[in-house]
Amino acid sequence: MSGPSPSARPRLDPTRLDPTRLDPVREFFARPIGPHSAELDALLSLLRAGPVAGKHCLICTEPHRAWRIGRLSGVRNVPPALDDNRTFGSIEEAERAIFRLRWKAETGQDLGEEFQP
Repeated sequence: MSGPSPSARPRLDPTRLDPTRLDPVREFFARPIGPHSAELDALLSLLRAGPVAGKHCLICTEPHRAWRIGRLSGVRNVPPALDDNRTFGSIEEAERAIFRLRWKAETGQDLGEEFQP
């Protein structure tokens, strides 16, 4: 039985996020809606996991035209509250903004300049 080829990329550990691994982040910023690689899917699952209460989310304020950032209450039948005064004119920019917030919440670090609007 042989090991992985030298060109094989290491897989994301499904139990923790490594803030030094930025290739999947670059992939997300290039294509926030997808399709996504298995590595990016694993990263997104980590960012989306955990307690619901207080988690950032997108709120569509005008169908197909405007999105805002909110926070989930974590309580059934209690709607998310708006948490940010920015309005995004594309779902892609809104998804990138949520990604930045969830990344910081998970790692304690801001993404570098490369990933800023």
